[in-house]
Amino acid sequence: MKLLKLYSWITGTMADFAKPYSGNKALYNQAKGFWNKLENSSLVIVLIFLILGIAWAAYYYTSYNNSPGRHYTPKHWILLLLATVVVTFLVTLGFEYLAVEPKINGAFLLEVKIAIANALYAAFVYLLTSIVWCNTLPTNAYKMFKF
Repeated sequence: MKLLKLYSWITGTMADFAKPYSGNKALYNQAKGFWNKLENSSLVIVLIFLILGIAWAAYYYTSYNNSPGRHYTPKHWILLLLATVVVTFLVTLGFEYLAVEPKINGAFLLEVKIAIANALYAAFVYLLTSIVWCNTLPTNAYKMFKF
């Protein structure tokens, strides 16, 4: 699937990535190959932000708020949002590094940019899940998004 287009606002296109290597055919082909391998892994990269964004929100609205102590405050919601961002960044970067090892200059920076974008997408999914949860599902958490 061609899902790497979701990240073009931060990464640019394959042509942008491969342009610095256009003077050396071997490096140019290696850069295009790296991009294509990342493209082939893009479904997993998208699933990472979807699953982690929903999972962290579900954790906040269920077991986290059912544990002893006063957790149902905006402060705790924000702390779990930050945890979502950090964990998504690290999991994405780890997956990318293991799936497509950066063997060309600039490849690791591309992976970091994708991981940053994925972390931001996960934060958005966390927010959307929170809005849906507060308006449709039972919880004892602070319902700051109740309409």
